[in-house]
Amino acid sequence: MELEIENGVLKKIHMLYFGDDDIKDIVIPYGVTKIGYQAFASDRHQIDRITIPDTVTEIDDGAFWSCHITSLTIPDSVISIGNNAFEECDRLESVTIGKNVISIGDHAFYDCRSLKSVTIGNSVTSIGEFAFASDEKLESVIFGNSLTSIGRFAFSGCTSLKSITLPDSVTEIGESAFD
Repeated sequence: MELEIENGVLKKIHMLYFGDDDIKDIVIPYGVTKIGYQAFASDRHQIDRITIPDTVTEIDDGAFWSCHITSLTIPDSVISIGNNAFEECDRLESVTIGKNVISIGDHAFYDCRSLKSVTIGNSVTSIGEFAFASDEKLESVIFGNSLTSIGRFAFSGCTSLKSITLPDSVTEIGESAFD
């Protein structure tokens, strides 16, 4: 496997190494501080699980776009999740967002059609536009107590989401956030 790491940033993992269906799990090396733009973006590999070390503080835009992972734990070291970071991860069923994440970017988990449950850490203050939109199987969202802003259409199209409890800290809910 070949990784491009520059100044602690995982820039790219070469996908030609994932033609073999035997590779199911990847452990990102300790010391990587940022998962760069579209580092794992691909719909060609069959990776089920990616372990993110607690040295990572940022997940950049599109980092895991269209990746086939099934579950995800974002470590407490991560502070921000970029736009489109996990968009179209069609097999992703559950996500636990670490306690130090402050913001979830626009379209971060958009169109994750298998996503059933999300636990959002207590430091998240904002959820971006369309962040979880079109996640048709999403049934459960647990919000942290620091959340102040939910972007436009953030949970639009989440047809399995029947009830939610928002924390008292929420001061802004965007247009059609739960439509």
